[in-house]
Amino acid sequence: MHVITALGTGGAERQLELLVARSRQQSAVVALYEGGPVADAIRALGVRVEVLGMAGAARLTAVPRLVRLLRRYRPDVVHVHLLAAQLWAIPAARLAGVPVVVSSEHSLMDDSMEGRPLTPALRGTYRVLERLASHTVAVSATTAQRLQRWGVDPQRVTVVDNGIDVDALRFDPAARAAVRAELGVDDDTLVVGAVGRLEPVKRMDQVLRAAAPLLRDRGAVLVVAGSGSLAAPLAELARSLGVEGRVRWLGSRSDVAGVLSATDVLVSASRDETFGMAVVEGLVAGLPAAYVECPALEELPAPVAAAVQVPELDDDDEQVAALGRVLAQLADEAVARGLQRLPVDPALRSRYGAQPAADRVDAVYRSLTGG
Repeated sequence: MHVITALGTGGAERQLELLVARSRQQSAVVALYEGGPVADAIRALGVRVEVLGMAGAARLTAVPRLVRLLRRYRPDVVHVHLLAAQLWAIPAARLAGVPVVVSSEHSLMDDSMEGRPLTPALRGTYRVLERLASHTVAVSATTAQRLQRWGVDPQRVTVVDNGIDVDALRFDPAARAAVRAELGVDDDTLVVGAVGRLEPVKRMDQVLRAAAPLLRDRGAVLVVAGSGSLAAPLAELARSLGVEGRVRWLGSRSDVAGVLSATDVLVSASRDETFGMAVVEGLVAGLPAAYVECPALEELPAPVAAAVQVPELDDDDEQVAALGRVLAQLADEAVARGLQRLPVDPALRSRYGAQPAADRVDAVYRSLTGG
């Protein structure tokens, strides 16, 4: 039984969808707060999804409700994802007598966790929860190294790189035409894509400012797929930059593959990444990518030609200018080749395929349950 905070369209949620679709185990999923597009997709796989609706005062009953649910299902393994699930579901699983509790660490940074500052209280709470769990799965070697710096025993951590459905992300001309028609963009217009939550850590304000010259001077369109608390401020920023008519705010989308097919260049200003899912998915879709941080690329044996890293700079304006220069370079190259796709680096396919990731997680379950 997987337990996760909610089932919208974030990276951890989509990883869970890929995992239950390919696992060789029988699965069920619990969302603590709310469902969403990923909940619908998981149900379509024939997997049962329970949504507890834990908003507000309902949090006070989270542990007993989870204990009752787990005693009814009697799972061999409870696998928790994200901090809220760790906080409520790890103690509940132990109270319910579940023999194995696995915790996936998706969003641990050097100084924050899921956007929360790493206070001594949070760090202490996390260490207690880690010891209550049987084992931790880290979504990248970078994440495992951060856990080790926290004092977590490396023998209690297994690295399972995030998986990507490479075949589903293959360029689709029909999807390109359909999404562009939906957005009112003709086939010859350069489209810059950005995928991610509209939250501070993703720095979509820098993306807007870096892309603004392309939008104003060259008639490009910026497509932003994602939702979050900064939606209104970002829309106001687009207006102040004079590019509001050249930006398409898509909100949360379940058809990321279609959005990427409609895109010509990908840009990510995100910092404090544990993996860099949006960047890797763009590269797998054959897009050139300008990015600031992507541990998944750093862990490959050789650079990926289609990806250009922008160094992290202390000055915000200098950061935007550097990102804008790389983005303009990639845009020029894309136009020069007629907006055709780039070949996909074989290393991305071999290392980050979805089925190998699911198989490795299944192997963790088998090792902890004695087979």
